Formats: sequence, structure tokens, C-alpha cells
Amino acid sequence: MPSLSEIIAWGTSPNVSRIIIAILVGYIILLWISIIIWTTKDIVSRSNNVIYQLVSILLVVIFNLFGLIIYITIRPAKTLIEKFFEDLEYEALSQTTEEKTQSQSKPKKASGRKLENNKSNKKKNKKKKKNNIT
Repeated sequence: MPSLSEIIAWGTSPNVSRIIIAILVGYIILLWISIIIWTTKDIVSRSNNVIYQLVSILLVVIFNLFGLIIYITIRPAKTLIEKFFEDLEYEALSQTTEEKTQSQSKPKKASGRKLENNKSNKKKNKKKKKNNIT
């Protein structure tokens, strides 16, 4: 079993430290690229304005995590799809309220035939009941 001093010597050798630094740098570069890709997808789903999209992406490319924090604070609250469905829902609700107010303001007129038919049906039903009882 290696002693503690051998382990420390191995960890501080130039080859191992170079490998560790290379892994950390590679991780940071992959993280940076993934943040850029996420920002690109997010801003495209939130805005159609090309200039706004470019500024947001460049903000993250140049300032990295600090740029991401700035982007998150200035980005639109809703995606384009969320805005579309919200507008669609608003239009549907406004149409139904308009229809309700129009139907309430216009009273329905009963035709003379319907009233006569209802009276004659009531008389027929009374006669049937009397016949059924006797």
C-alpha cells in the first residue's frame, strides 16, 4: 500500500496537475457552450425580434454566467406559444361573454302557434289523465 507522501507526490506531479487542469478547462468550455445553446433556444421561443435575439446570445457569449444572469432578468416572461394560447383564450372568453350579453338583451319571442300547441297539449294530457283514472 502506498504511503501518504507517495500519494501527495503523485497528486502534485506536473503530468497529473496538467490532466486535472485540462479536465476542468474542458468542463468549463462545455458548460459555456451548453449555456449558449440553451440561451439560443430560449430566446428563439420567446421573441421574433432578430436584434433582440442576437443581443441576448452575444450577452451570454461575451459575459458567460454573468451574461446569463442578465439575460434571465431581461428576457420576456412568456414564450410565443404561451402568448398565442393566452390570446386565443382571451378571444374565446370575450366572444362567449358577448354572446351571453346579446342573448340576454334580446328576449325570445314565442310564436302564436307554439302557445296554441302548448295549450292544446295540456288539454290533451288532462283528458288522458282523466281517462286513465276512470
